[in-house]
Amino acid sequence: MITIIEEAADRIRRTVSVRRDAAEENHMSTIAHKEELPKGLPFLGNFMLFLGLAILALSLTGTEWLPFNMPRSWYQSPAIWKLLALCLSFGGVAVLKQVSSNEMKHAERNRSIQPKEDWMPDEQGQRFETLFVYSKENCPLCEEAAEILEDYAAYLPPAEFVDIYSDPVLVEQFGTCVPVVTIDGKIRFRGRINEVLLRRLIVASPVTKGTKSGCGCNKQSCGCKRPTTKSESTGCGNNCRCA
Repeated sequence: MITIIEEAADRIRRTVSVRRDAAEENHMSTIAHKEELPKGLPFLGNFMLFLGLAILALSLTGTEWLPFNMPRSWYQSPAIWKLLALCLSFGGVAVLKQVSSNEMKHAERNRSIQPKEDWMPDEQGQRFETLFVYSKENCPLCEEAAEILEDYAAYLPPAEFVDIYSDPVLVEQFGTCVPVVTIDGKIRFRGRINEVLLRRLIVASPVTKGTKSGCGCNKQSCGCKRPTTKSESTGCGNNCRCA
């Protein structure tokens, strides 16, 4: 009787943990999308800063030495050009500051995650039955998601990638938030896979299949075996912890 109660309590704890992680992931995915900056933003910031400083320098030193004439407004309204130079300079600084802040947040988030090679759940084996990734071409976040899922392939079913442009319905559903990762029919991640929450999901879910062949050290292609002597060399650098 006590065993049955303990098993029921354990199932309840797992369910609560998974639901809490799902809610947290939705919040984190929204933040990730807001933090994601266009690729050309650093170039834009540098260009604005350079152009602003160049205009300001010309307004102070004069343009007689230039091989071409400036627009008529340059001579008629020099104050406007100086104001434009200041706006471009401060705008460029603001853009570069935003880029730097975003990079620092991303680096801090990465530092907070335990290295993949040092992490392993207590129970080995595959969780879940299906794993779909809705993605599109030329999507850096989709490539990042594929790499992360590859690292945890020992605990997940094979990922099936679906191009959202293969179905207009998928474009309407996920066109602004790819990649979208569904596990056993439930949306778990949008925009970016949060490894902390992925690990929690793996730990909180029961094993559905036995341990895969190989070391189970998060690398699907590792293929090493537990060393029997200290002199043996394995794909895990003699640190394989699988049974």
